[in-house]
Amino acid sequence: MQSASADETHEPLSRIAARPALVSRRNGVFMEHRFGQRFRCGTAVLVSAGDGVTGGGRLANVSLSGAYVETAVDLPLFALIVVAAEHGDRKVEMHACVVRKDSRGVGVEWSETPARPICRIFGCTKQCEVV
Repeated sequence: MQSASADETHEPLSRIAARPALVSRRNGVFMEHRFGQRFRCGTAVLVSAGDGVTGGGRLANVSLSGAYVETAVDLPLFALIVVAAEHGDRKVEMHACVVRKDSRGVGVEWSETPARPICRIFGCTKQCEVV
């Protein structure tokens, strides 16, 4: 089954498939949910899911709507997780849902849109690079 956003359902599929931003490597049309710019990150995090599933990870890139977390933790699709990091003397936690996974990690969508940049929330000290 193929999907497209509501704004694009009136266009012929061949026209949608011609747009690189809407086509996956397998030529299947997908819906992109990300908003805001994506930034390379690198911050070390702790990923936790229910039932005591916890492990280390790294925020490979972040945006206002989500992130890609490189981790060896086996997280199922749609799992509700907590992504945590130490920021100075306080612990920072962001709740998220796993929306994509591959052999290197998971793509997550934040449960709430943050009121400030993710880099500031997780205490990044270097200038973020736009991906």
